[in-house]
Amino acid sequence: MRLVLLVLLTATAANAQAELPPQSAPTPVALQEAGADTTSDGRTETELAVEATIAEPGVHVVHFWAPWCGNSRAEFEAGWYEVVEANPDVSFSFVAIWNDGRDSADRLARYGITPGGHVAVYAQPDRGPTAERSLRRRAFLGLPLSWTPTTWIFNREGQLAYAFNYGEVSPDMLATAIEHARDEWTHD
Repeated sequence: MRLVLLVLLTATAANAQAELPPQSAPTPVALQEAGADTTSDGRTETELAVEATIAEPGVHVVHFWAPWCGNSRAEFEAGWYEVVEANPDVSFSFVAIWNDGRDSADRLARYGITPGGHVAVYAQPDRGPTAERSLRRRAFLGLPLSWTPTTWIFNREGQLAYAFNYGEVSPDMLATAIEHARDEWTHD
């Protein structure tokens, strides 16, 4: 079963691999406090903050979630905080989407995930769950975003290594993907 999962993860990464160019951006803390909607190039302040994080050396997890989403809640209830705590060398960016621009840090805290250190909590300025779905943003950093929860893991070179775009990721699956993203590897 693990071999099948690894093959599927590798195939997903091969199709979704993208190198993000380094950009100078304000610090994540300043962006979190600013709450601005979009920059002149159409990217949100949250995108700039996450992009700046990914440009730093190391492995990075970007998790898109919504507090009203049952699958998002089930992921956290399964023990994501344990993976966050077990990987202090990995940055975790939790981005609340389709939630009327609220970061819902209070909801994450219920699951043992709090901002600080290697954990950042953001809100993507967007329409909420009652809005017409066609009006919601469908991309982040130029990559498609169409489901909640969605989890992206970037390797040490800042490349998208794994993209779990459709549903829950178990703590074990997350830990395995993080470990593989730490490894030095390439796709031909």
